[in-house]
Amino acid sequence: MYVYADTDFFLALLKPSDWLKERAKEIREQFADQITTSEVTFIELMLLCKRFNLEPVKITSAAMKIGHLDDPVLLKAALNIEKGGNVFDSFHAAHCEESIISSDDVFDKLFGLTRINLEPEER
Repeated sequence: MYVYADTDFFLALLKPSDWLKERAKEIREQFADQITTSEVTFIELMLLCKRFNLEPVKITSAAMKIGHLDDPVLLKAALNIEKGGNVFDSFHAAHCEESIISSDDVFDKLFGLTRINLEPEER
């Protein structure tokens, strides 16, 4: 049985100080190999990294260990954020192998993807 943890749990463990830290540590110990989460948690964590100027790769790596996740997309998204991408574009780019349909040139300029331009061609 897995126990799903939301962002608050990971923040309590990963922030230097948090009023929920001790309880989060107890829960982590109690459910050590049963804790899991989803990409939604990582998106929220990355938004908070941007807001509070935290290190996306460091936070992602630590949360992946706690949540027993081995998903290269999560780390790729964190690296994209460190390159300067916004959170949502970084996750979109992390899911791409090489091509993306979009009107946003950030995908080819910042992430080096082949962009199939959604904008109509000029006539």
